[in-house]
Amino acid sequence: MKHFGLVALIGGWLVITVWGVLKGVLESQSLVFSVSLSVIWIGILVLLISAIWQRYKESKEDPYKDVEV
Repeated sequence: MKHFGLVALIGGWLVITVWGVLKGVLESQSLVFSVSLSVIWIGILVLLISAIWQRYKESKEDPYKDVEV
């Protein structure tokens, strides 16, 4: 179930990104708008990847991962 959530998150991100590129960047007449939108999306993607990577590293060292509820 953990892997399904990760795949769904990344898949949804890719779908939204492709749609945003097609609608926002390619159809825009303003270079400033296109660059701004691209920088915002890249920034959010970097934050998402860093959060996923941090959670992955912390899950390996979690002292309570074998505890059952």
